[in-house]
Amino acid sequence: MKNKLIKELTTITKTLISFETISPKGDEYKCRNYVIDLFKKVGMRNKILYKNKKRTNIVGEIGKGEKSLLIACHLDTVPAGNGWKTDPFKATVKNRKIYGRGAIDDKGPFAISYCAIKKFVKDYQDFDGKIYLIALADEEADNIYGVKYLLSKGFKVDAALIPDGGYFSKLDIGEKGCVQVKIESFGKQEHSALVENEENALSNLTAAIENIKKIKWSRKFNRKFTPTKANFSIFHSGEIANTVPSHAYVQMDIRFPLGISSIEIISKIEETLKNVIGKFKINIIYKTEPHLVKNKLLINSFINAARNLGIKIIPITLAGNSVAKEFNQAGIPAIAHYPMEKITAHEPNEYIEIDKMFKTVEIYYEFFENYFNRKR
Repeated sequence: MKNKLIKELTTITKTLISFETISPKGDEYKCRNYVIDLFKKVGMRNKILYKNKKRTNIVGEIGKGEKSLLIACHLDTVPAGNGWKTDPFKATVKNRKIYGRGAIDDKGPFAISYCAIKKFVKDYQDFDGKIYLIALADEEADNIYGVKYLLSKGFKVDAALIPDGGYFSKLDIGEKGCVQVKIESFGKQEHSALVENEENALSNLTAAIENIKKIKWSRKFNRKFTPTKANFSIFHSGEIANTVPSHAYVQMDIRFPLGISSIEIISKIEETLKNVIGKFKINIIYKTEPHLVKNKLLINSFINAARNLGIKIIPITLAGNSVAKEFNQAGIPAIAHYPMEKITAHEPNEYIEIDKMFKTVEIYYEFFENYFNRKR
């Protein structure tokens, strides 16, 4: 039985890796027929949803009861990049690991989720509820063609598990909010040797940055989270050394805990800029709010499932944002879990451990038993 399951997990993962579904282009449609065939093998009803025909979301559904649970994985990957020892789109199995782009993020987790559902619906054909397995598009870019489109069409479930966050021994139950801002500075272009009334956009912006670094962010926040952290990530100004720059900009990424809002973060930056010489403009590039899952049935069903197998899993919060964020913002409590401790996502020689895949199938199977209140 174990060898048969491992063979199926390996086959599905290797096959999905062979489809080059690289964001931002995506082309997730390449996986469509294969995924639909998998769904049909377990009796899943399927539906294709898309905003762009090449960016397909494949929705599998099984069961008839009212209680519902979603497992959402994505089929797009980041580009392969350099440094690979094997072909990133021709999966290699070595030392009980599957190597290939998307192995851990997120094609291996799709295989795990599928096999866990397959086992559960075989053992509990009359379970009272519905399970959805969705192969999402566009997770590595903007989610416009993926989860955001899905939710805009009114998709609703009671709760969700996202196999794309946390760690094997840590369950993601909350995520910080994120504000990405672009701060522009405007000055007057002049010859460097003839400056009289200097209005240097770059000098003013660097002064602004130093003041932003000194902001004392609120310490009143939920202690399940870490404090606010601001990172300056993109900086640009000037074209030639002998000219005063008339324009400069910096882009920031700020992660903040529950108890603080994006409005508060932006206001702090605006107040700081008022006390700096120069003309500035703030552009909001991206914004999310912090969330913390409070659905005890969802969380306890998962943690207890692992405990039944002798595995300790602790709930944590993350600074990063997964697809769970989108579902939580839409009123769908969603937790996130990864089938490994070491996350090799986006790295060269990305891999997933086969033994951890097998063990995660067992956890997800027990999780379904707990969530749907079924035990043999």
